[in-house]
Amino acid sequence: MKLKKAMDKESVIIECLRCGKCHAPLDVRSFAVRPLETSDAKFAVDVLAAAEPALVLFYSPSCPYCRMLSPVIDELAVKFEGAALVARIDVNTNPTVARQYGIQGVPTLLLFREGKLMKRMAGVLSGDEIERRAMDGKWTK
Repeated sequence: MKLKKAMDKESVIIECLRCGKCHAPLDVRSFAVRPLETSDAKFAVDVLAAAEPALVLFYSPSCPYCRMLSPVIDELAVKFEGAALVARIDVNTNPTVARQYGIQGVPTLLLFREGKLMKRMAGVLSGDEIERRAMDGKWTK
């Protein structure tokens, strides 16, 4: 599979819809759906006022564990598109929300439903483990 970045950093041009290695069809949704990048200024509207449950990754770009968890969060954003919001917030540039929720280390995942904190998860977890733990906190409506 060959990807080219377009002139603006938000676009990706997909040259082929089949994997170059196994020739299986590619799921193009995984290229289009990404976690919402939120901030101190937008957190209340993006997350707390969300109509659906919201899973938020608190991360730092310099954290190797956060980088390990990032593809898992990307997959969850695709998997739960329309059923749940998956978002990310950089604690370095958005310290207010991180402080408000007592984030002491990254990566930390918080699950919100109807503006209320339902679940807290820390560390690098598999997608299945995140899903299992989130189900206890009413992941879907």
